[in-house]
Amino acid sequence: MIFDSLGIGELGIIAVVAILFLDPSKVGMVARQAANLRRKWNNIQREVKQQLDTLTLEENLRDSVDSVRAAKAALRLEAREAVRTLTAADRSQAARDALARLLDWAPYREAKTVSLFCGTLEELDTEDIIRHALSEGKTVLLPWIEPAPGTGGRARMALAPVADYDRDLAEGAYGILEPVEGVRGLAAPEPDLIFVPGTAFDERGGRVGRGKGFYDRFLEDRPGLKAGLAFEAQVLRKKLPLEAHDQLLDGLVTERRLRVFSQSRPENGT
Repeated sequence: MIFDSLGIGELGIIAVVAILFLDPSKVGMVARQAANLRRKWNNIQREVKQQLDTLTLEENLRDSVDSVRAAKAALRLEAREAVRTLTAADRSQAARDALARLLDWAPYREAKTVSLFCGTLEELDTEDIIRHALSEGKTVLLPWIEPAPGTGGRARMALAPVADYDRDLAEGAYGILEPVEGVRGLAAPEPDLIFVPGTAFDERGGRVGRGKGFYDRFLEDRPGLKAGLAFEAQVLRKKLPLEAHDQLLDGLVTERRLRVFSQSRPENGT
C-alpha cells in the first residue's frame, strides 16, 4: 500500500482518515484511542511470545530429561553385563577384600552407627560386613520399604536396627532381605556412616540406582558420611549423566580400592 511505502503505519493511516472525514475537534481523541489500541496490541504480542518461549523451554527440558534417562538405562545395562561376567569365586573374594579395606578405614572403625544393605546378585555381598559390624558392637541399620500411605502416597525407604543377621531378616520387597516386622518399629538413630548400593558408579561420586529413587530421597539432607559399596566392575570410566535429584556420594569402596570424593570429610583411604 502507498501508506506502507511512505512509512506511515497504522496510526498514520488513522490520523489521515480522521483529518479527511472527521470533525477536526475529534482528531486528538481518535489519535489517543488509536494509541491505546496499539499499546494493547503490543502487550498481547509480548504475552504470546512469552508463552511460546515457555512452551519451547518446557519441550527442550523434556527432551533433555528423556535423553538423560535413556543414557542412564544404557549405563545400567553396561554395568549389569560387567557384573554378570564375575564368577562365584570372584564375588566371594570381592566381598572379603571390600571388608578388608573397610577395616583400614578410620570412618568405618570409628562409626558407632552404620547403615548397610543386603546385596542382591547384581551387588556386592554384604553379609560378612554386616556380621563384622555387629560383632564390633556397632548399631547396624538396614533398610526396608515402607508402603505408601493411602492411595495418593509414595512408598519410601526406612531404617531399622538389626541385632541378629539370621533372626532379624527375611525376604521382602523386590526379593531383598529386609528387617522383619518385629524390629521395624524400633527406634533407629541417625547413622554416622551410610553405605549405599547402586547399579553404576563413576569417579566423581556419581551413582545410578535401579531407577526407583528410594536412596536418592533417603539421602537428601542426611548428615552422615555417604559411601558407595560395590564391585569394581560397576565403576564406569565415564561421567554418569545425573539429574537434579541424584545424590552425590562422599566415598566409594570396592574390592580394589577406597576412594573419598568429599574433601570436607576425613580422608583415610586411597
